[in-house]
This record gives sequence, C-alpha cells and structure tokens, in this order.
Amino acid sequence: MTRSAREVVELYNLVVWNERDFALADELLGETVIRHEVGEATVLTHEQAVNRVVDHWNMFESIRFDLQVVVAGDDGEHVAIVYQSPMTLTDGTETTIGSMEIFRVVDGRITEVWNCGYKQGVWR
Repeated sequence: MTRSAREVVELYNLVVWNERDFALADELLGETVIRHEVGEATVLTHEQAVNRVVDHWNMFESIRFDLQVVVAGDDGEHVAIVYQSPMTLTDGTETTIGSMEIFRVVDGRITEVWNCGYKQGVWR
C-alpha cells in the first residue's frame, strides 16, 4: 500500500529529520528530487537527496521540525507545510528558523520541493 502524500511529507519532517531516520529518507525520497527556489532549480539524484539530509544533520547537535500547518492538495500529490525549526549547531549556537515548503509526492516518494528560503525567528 502506498502512503498518501500527506503521510510521506509528515514522515519526512517528523521522523526522518526529527529522529535522524536516514533509512526512512532512503525510502521516501524519489529517484530524483528537484529542489525549486526562486529563479533556479537543482536536480538531486536519490543518493544526493539522502546525503543532503545526512550532511545537514552533521552541522547540528539537535534540530526539530514543528509543523504549524499541513495542507494536502486535492490532486493527491502536493502538500504544503508551514514550519518552524529550533536547532542547536555543533558549536552550541541556538536559533530557530521558519519557512514554508510545498512538496510533490509521486508513488509514495518525494520528487519535488519548492522553498523560497527561510527566516530566523518563529511564526506569530
């Protein structure tokens, strides 16, 4: 049974990131993952997408994604999230960032992510 797009996105944020479950990242990320930013897009191979999570975690002592809003599109593929993320870098620096992302999930795997950046602070 294939997971819903919303389940995939929630697992990716709440388990892969929050619990360092890199094996689950391997399961949830597509053969390629296109990361869209304003004015550019980067195509990652499956291995690069998984390693991106691992490499980011290596910069942190702790990191947590708190999903403030999750909206699943009627098409069964797109999920938008609003999150804030408290984190502690390996040097002990603490900060919190917030942002929004839109994910496209096909056949139970994340294939695209849109993100226009993040800002330091919490949502109000």
